[in-house]
Amino acid sequence: MSKTLITILLLFTTATQASATQLELSCSVIPLDYPGFSLDNIQESAITLDASGTAVMPLFNVKDHTFIVGVNRTDITDQPVILDFYLQIQPPAPAAPVRAYSASYFSPATGKHHARLELLHYADKAEPYPSGQLVFECWQYE
Repeated sequence: MSKTLITILLLFTTATQASATQLELSCSVIPLDYPGFSLDNIQESAITLDASGTAVMPLFNVKDHTFIVGVNRTDITDQPVILDFYLQIQPPAPAAPVRAYSASYFSPATGKHHARLELLHYADKAEPYPSGQLVFECWQYE
């Protein structure tokens, strides 16, 4: 392999990893017949996570529920790369928080991150299907 081709490949790899140090996400909260919530409580926001300063950020606070996004895993080599993130909902006390992790990818050059977390409500405890749900979702920009 020529030195020029090797140099181009190294530059491409470095540029790809550098772009993965930050992860731009679009996030939303959508209540679907969830008790205490209405469609007026729909939230949307964009957030940028940074691999060099692993962050946990409260994104929304709706009806005493805190919706949190944070970096879960980073690849610390010469250049930090975000491998995945997590979503967390903290309902009012004394309820425990609920967490979901994003789909992750092994190569920074391929794949998109996405995570979805749902709180379910069962009006009839005998019914196997929920009567309402509260959806918290984030996905990587195209």
